[in-house]
Amino acid sequence: MKIVSQDFEHGQWIPSECAYGRLVDGQFALSDNLNPHLAWSGLPEGTQSIVLACIDPDVPTDLKALNEQGEIPADQPRRDFVHWLVWDMAPSVTEIQKGEACVGDEKSGKRFAKPLGVEAVNDYSSEAEIHRGYDGPCPPGFDARMHGYEFRVFALDVKTLGLSDTARWTEVCERMASHVLGSAIIQGIYSLNPRMQK
Repeated sequence: MKIVSQDFEHGQWIPSECAYGRLVDGQFALSDNLNPHLAWSGLPEGTQSIVLACIDPDVPTDLKALNEQGEIPADQPRRDFVHWLVWDMAPSVTEIQKGEACVGDEKSGKRFAKPLGVEAVNDYSSEAEIHRGYDGPCPPGFDARMHGYEFRVFALDVKTLGLSDTARWTEVCERMASHVLGSAIIQGIYSLNPRMQK
């Protein structure tokens, strides 16, 4: 399998319009938060559904642990952060255009522009509001590590995972583990640290 994007090459910068936050004249500002274009090919024979995820594995575990430069050390332990998660997608869906997945929370009522599958809660969610669909990069501006955003696609041999739309990434991974026929990853990078701008 292979996954590509018209918006960035593997290992290269994600455009700021595909991020949740950006720098404007060195200051943080909200960005357009558009999902990037993605297309995948080479689905294995027997594929009955697709799982799509965007995971940032570089999220700091302690935002208060700063070094002498006032930055989160690059070698601090990290954890996964889910920016986008969709499952039970039909195998006929092999491409998503830039901005095609709406951003929003349950109060706004925003949803995918077209039904792609079960759109999951992402990790921007809190007790105050629930976020579903795509929400792009917004790493801490004082993080010394460049964040790598992994857009992962999985081909499954089952039509449905049978999970509710409140299921989280760990549950999806557990449920699909024995059903993955193939997978592919494209990674983009992003930072809001002023000294790390391209």
